[in-house]
Amino acid sequence: MALIKWISEKLPLLILLVAVSTYFSPVYWQVSSWVPSMLLGVVIFFAGLSMNLEAFKEIRKKTKELMLLMGLKWTLTVAVSIALAYGFFSSQPEIAAGMILAGTVPSATAATVYTFLAGGNASLVVAASLLDIAISPIVTPLAMLGVAGEQVEISFFDLLQSFLLIVVMPMGIGLLAQRGMAGLKDYSKAVTKLGSSLALLLIVHTIIGSGKAAISSEADLIPLVAGTTLIQVVLPMGAAYFVAKKLGLEEGDARAALFHVGLCNTALAAILAFRFIGELGTVAPIFNMIFNLSIGAWIADWFGKRDLSEEKRLRKLPVQD
Repeated sequence: MALIKWISEKLPLLILLVAVSTYFSPVYWQVSSWVPSMLLGVVIFFAGLSMNLEAFKEIRKKTKELMLLMGLKWTLTVAVSIALAYGFFSSQPEIAAGMILAGTVPSATAATVYTFLAGGNASLVVAASLLDIAISPIVTPLAMLGVAGEQVEISFFDLLQSFLLIVVMPMGIGLLAQRGMAGLKDYSKAVTKLGSSLALLLIVHTIIGSGKAAISSEADLIPLVAGTTLIQVVLPMGAAYFVAKKLGLEEGDARAALFHVGLCNTALAAILAFRFIGELGTVAPIFNMIFNLSIGAWIADWFGKRDLSEEKRLRKLPVQD
C-alpha cells in the first residue's frame, strides 16, 4: 500500500522522468499502435469500476452548476487552446493540432480525484465528465478546421469510433461490473490506483519512444511548447474558479469547476494525436499531462491544508452564548 501511495503522489514527476529517459535511451518498448489505446482503456475501465454512482442522485439539484461547468469547459478551455495553437504554431500544424486536441478531449479522471482531495464537489465533476464524452467528438473536428496542412485531418466518424472503443466501452464495462458485483468497488481501489498509474507511464513511454525522431527534428520548439501548454492549463483553471465564485457558486462547486475545466484527459489526446496526426502531435498533450497532474496535485493539497487550518482556527474561537 505504501508503494501504491508513493507512485500515485509522485506520478507527475514519474511521467516527466519516463518521458526524458525514454527520449534519451537507445532502447525502448516498440509496440503496435493499438497498445497505447488499450492501456488507456484499462485506465478508463478502472475509473468506471471505482465511480461513486450513488452520488449522482445529488446532481439533480445542481443543474445550474453542471451547465456552468460544461459551458466553461467547452468555451474557455477550447478558446484558449485554439488561440495558443494558431497564435504560436500556425507554421507547425502537427503541434498546433496536438495542442487543440489537448483542450478538446473530456475531463481527466484525475480531475475527480483532485476535486475530492481539495474538498470540492467530486460528483459534479463526474457528471460533467460523462457529458464531455458526448460533446468532445463533435467539437474536436470543428476546432481542427483552421489547421493547415494535409498531414492533419481528423474525421468525425474516425474520432467517434476511437471514443467508443477507448472511452465509452471500457467505462461502460467498468460501470456494469460495479453494479453486477457488490463490494467490488471497495476492493478495486488499490488496484485502480496502481493499474492507472502504471498504464499512464507505459503510454508515455511507448509514445515518446515511437516519436523520438520526429520530436528531435523540432527540438528547438520544445521550450515554446512547454510554455504555451503551461498557460493552457493554468489560465482555464484560474478563470473557471474566478467566474464560478463571481456567479455565486458554493466553494465546493467552484473548486469542481477549477479542476474540471483545467484538467483534460491528455493521455487520450496524446493517443489520438499519435494515431491521426503523427509523433509531433503528441508533444503538447504530453507536456499538458505533466503540468495538469502536477499543478492539480499542488492546488488540491493547498486547498486541503487551507481547510484544515480554517477548521483549527474555528475550534479555537470562544463559544458564543
